[in-house]
Amino acid sequence: MRIFKRLFGGKSQAEKKEAKSESNTVFKTTTISDSALTGLQVGDTISFGTSKEEEIIYEPKWIKPKENPFKIAIFDCREYALKMTSTTQDPKIATNFLNLRESDGKEYIGKFPENATKCEVDFDFDTNGKQIQDGVVYQASKMEEKWDIYKYANFLFFVRSWTGDLVYFSNYIPTEKGFKVNLVVLNDSKIDPTDPFFEFKVVDFLIHSHILGYNVPHPIPRSLDKNNHENILAYSFSMFGNKGQYATYE
Repeated sequence: MRIFKRLFGGKSQAEKKEAKSESNTVFKTTTISDSALTGLQVGDTISFGTSKEEEIIYEPKWIKPKENPFKIAIFDCREYALKMTSTTQDPKIATNFLNLRESDGKEYIGKFPENATKCEVDFDFDTNGKQIQDGVVYQASKMEEKWDIYKYANFLFFVRSWTGDLVYFSNYIPTEKGFKVNLVVLNDSKIDPTDPFFEFKVVDFLIHSHILGYNVPHPIPRSLDKNNHENILAYSFSMFGNKGQYATYE
């Protein structure tokens, strides 16, 4: 397990509110034969066809470590992640999202998250020696994508695609095999002392999923009841959109 060391910052309060979606959603679903469903494997790539027989239903459920390739307990969020559509009735939000699609991220240089605190982490990423170039690293192309990521001067900026809020800021240290991150800056009030590693797991996930392109499980806060599937699905989609296909507490 990675070790995280709190460097400085004020005391934070535990946030135990239930997850709420930031968007209105439209749910689209169809049916599939039992035989086709039985043949599904975790991690399968989905192609949506024009007929019901070609579309797949994923049952939101917990999958045991021995039953999936990640070898940890994961919750299957694919039915939401791949089929939900984000909408907004607020024209200001829609306009803001569209305007942010034109950003190159340079406006975040020199900025930090609100109430910023610095934390030491230990992340190493193997990219076969390939380095990430300055500029737009990942930018949402639709409202179902919830993050924009930029890199400048060996720093990464993690920004919410709807609001333009800078949520996380990290360093970027080139290595022979790829790069490492040993410093994350975030809003101190976001750190829950009962779940102190959660925010750092989010940064780790965003790098693996949005920058490196891996379909890996995303973290969910321990304050979410594992038996309340609707809350897990709502949190997953609101936080990670169509990148949030699998959830885990680990």
